[in-house]
Amino acid sequence: MCRVTAPSSREHRAGDACPGVSRPFVAVDGSIVRLRPAGQPVRIDALSTLMDLVAGQLDPSIQLTSRGALQLRGLPDPLTPRIRESIRATGLVPSAIHELVRNVVASPLSGLDGAGHCDVRPVTRTLDAALCADPDLAHLGGRFLFVLDDGRGDVVGESFDLGLIATGPGRCVVLAGGTERGWEVPLAAAVPRLLALAHEFVRQSGGDETVWHVGDLAAPLGPEPTVGLDLPRRPERPLGAVGDHAVVAVPLGLLRPDHVATLAQVTDRVLVTPWRSLVIENAAAALAELEAAGLVTRADSPWTRLHACTGLPGCARSALDTRALARDLAPVLPGGHLPVHVSGCERRCGTPATAYVDVLAPRSTDDALSTIAQQESSWT
Repeated sequence: MCRVTAPSSREHRAGDACPGVSRPFVAVDGSIVRLRPAGQPVRIDALSTLMDLVAGQLDPSIQLTSRGALQLRGLPDPLTPRIRESIRATGLVPSAIHELVRNVVASPLSGLDGAGHCDVRPVTRTLDAALCADPDLAHLGGRFLFVLDDGRGDVVGESFDLGLIATGPGRCVVLAGGTERGWEVPLAAAVPRLLALAHEFVRQSGGDETVWHVGDLAAPLGPEPTVGLDLPRRPERPLGAVGDHAVVAVPLGLLRPDHVATLAQVTDRVLVTPWRSLVIENAAAALAELEAAGLVTRADSPWTRLHACTGLPGCARSALDTRALARDLAPVLPGGHLPVHVSGCERRCGTPATAYVDVLAPRSTDDALSTIAQQESSWT
């Protein structure tokens, strides 16, 4: 089955179950742990350590999430002390009580390519340090998201709870629950304002674990808005060389051992984007090596539009190994404009936020190709 699908809202009633080292989620293939870099670079030696933890699996990989996080699957249940200690030694869990709330997405190329109004990297570091230093903000929950946009409009279009967008040198608009509620402040005052709004969210939510987002509250956050915001047009997501730097996509968002080994020859750190890609500073000259390792450097690659849910064997509900089918599909995927998502069951986990071609439990690669072609044709 395949159909063109637009994004839809999903009701939620259960408490937050986002996984972390302190609270793994147990799936059919074992424990799931999510690590949040909080919009900051990840050292390659940390990635190597994480890869060692999954090296014995049939398909070892580190998953990149749509919030710029790293996820490990198939770990023991319960986690062993050795695994917990190895993960914490990477530096990706700077605060045990705040690990679930370090959901920060910042403009990935800020300060590197000359675009935007400012470099938000110092703001990102300051916000994360302030979150980790405040015990009350450990109650935000694992789905609460901060976005920090340097003015180019790349991340402010994501669904977020609190954030900012730079409007000029040293100026920004702080936002709550979307782009229609904002307050213009000096950039230096943005983090204190964000923290104050986060505290207000914690007070209003009153410990109700089903209140995940600012939009779930009974009353709006903050005082009356002081500014209307005209968003810039969302820019194209670059791939390949960006000046002296490189942006590479990771097929299916699965970082594999050969990827990490090649990255170790090129750099000592990478920035994980919310689009399952990596920003690698000063690596434009190494694009050929990165591509040879299986990372994506060209916009015409089928992997820029091909997605899949976890599938078998990791998900008991799935009817097929979605990753294997996607890998068979990639070399023969016809040209098109919409993302193509392979789902193993009716839940359609991990679907894109935009309209997409939904390949639901196809019987074969030929079956998937036939229905993709039909639906792409009907869309155009």
